Amino acid sequence: TIRMGGVAYIANYAMSGATAKRVAISGTIGVGLKIGRALRFARERHLDPLAHLIDTLADTNYWPAKVIFTGKIVEVFRRTTEGFAKGLVRILESEASAVGDPRTLEIEFQNENLIARTGDQILAIVPDLICVLDSETAEPITTEELRYGQRVSVMAVRVPEIMRTPEALRVWGPRTFGFDVDYVPLTLDGPMVTTTSERGE
Repeated sequence: TIRMGGVAYIANYAMSGATAKRVAISGTIGVGLKIGRALRFARERHLDPLAHLIDTLADTNYWPAKVIFTGKIVEVFRRTTEGFAKGLVRILESEASAVGDPRTLEIEFQNENLIARTGDQILAIVPDLICVLDSETAEPITTEELRYGQRVSVMAVRVPEIMRTPEALRVWGPRTFGFDVDYVPLTLDGPMVTTTSERGE
């Protein structure tokens, strides 16, 4: 990889076309294109990019989607262990969003965002997507790019059904990552999951 300039590609899990059709999530490239076009459209027409992105996702199998928190990053802890970038980011709720004293959202990550919670309330959890976005542009901020002072909005997105089956959850559900809580799919208006359990190491 070093000799190739730090860029390498690998293809895993070769399978027949029939198997790919049975197990793959179809249309993901199309969803990616829709997202990019939606953000460009919103930027060119001075629309709210977050609202436009949510409207765009409503026509896909990545739904529902909603903004679960808005604020400023106040702490980032990151370490590399076992081949993963693991850590935690804390986001202080913006005054405009707060009702009473501002809350703090904590997101734990292992390369990808795994769990978002305020106190013992879980707002979103793997395998649903937890996306940290720039509040002004809705551009995604990866875990490697998280920095103190960034103004962000956190969007949660429910993944397609094939990723929420019992078989799938045994591979990438919350307990796989050491969280003592069962997966509850994201809903637009449903109750939050609550737990006082800590992540196991």
